[in-house]
Amino acid sequence: MRVFFCFLAAMAAFGQPLAFDAASVKPNKLDDRIVTIDVGPGGRFAARGYTLKLLIQQAYEVKGFQILGGPGWLDTDRYDVEARGRANATRHEVNQMLQKLLADRFALKLRPVQKEMQGFELEVAGDQSKLTVSKATEEAATMRRDAKGALVADGFSMPAFAKVVGAYVSKPVVDRTGLPGLYDFRIRWTERADQLSDSEPGGISLMTALRDQLGLKLVSKRVTADLLRIDSASKATAD
Repeated sequence: MRVFFCFLAAMAAFGQPLAFDAASVKPNKLDDRIVTIDVGPGGRFAARGYTLKLLIQQAYEVKGFQILGGPGWLDTDRYDVEARGRANATRHEVNQMLQKLLADRFALKLRPVQKEMQGFELEVAGDQSKLTVSKATEEAATMRRDAKGALVADGFSMPAFAKVVGAYVSKPVVDRTGLPGLYDFRIRWTERADQLSDSEPGGISLMTALRDQLGLKLVSKRVTADLLRIDSASKATAD
């Protein structure tokens, strides 16, 4: 899955990226440390107390470890953003609008790069996985939390799931399962996601949950990660 590469390619190909109809960006000077975000229906976007780095993560659907470079204030200066796009915009399209807003208001310029770094390979543990072949299509794939806190996936490919796991462990995860097609599965762990071993009596780490519940495992490896490098950015001033 190279989602943000697709975003950048689409922007370059069409020349006229999606844009909000109206938008406000203001520095947040409050010291309340409140951080909220709302990507609602009807092309709405609102973020309070968000840093530029967090806004980039939202716009390009990446995690912090995937962003390289940038000015020192990238993680410290906070902003309040309110914007509105066309009424039938999807969440994906709202994120594309946010990309345009960041380019306009922060003079943000970035580019996709690849870098070898420490991460994980997702592999089958043992002879076979414990996954169920899905009848869903990739376009209809969903992932949600159930009432017990388990992650429930319908119609997920292994490359897509590797990306999800990478988001939880904050490191790149590459699919090496060799499993084609789409799968339905449920996985639940109780330890912190980036804590890969059981620490509490009766605790279940993500590593243990992958092995016991899905028949998969994470193997620590140097992998090639898809990243975004910031070439330039400027502080946004109040509207």
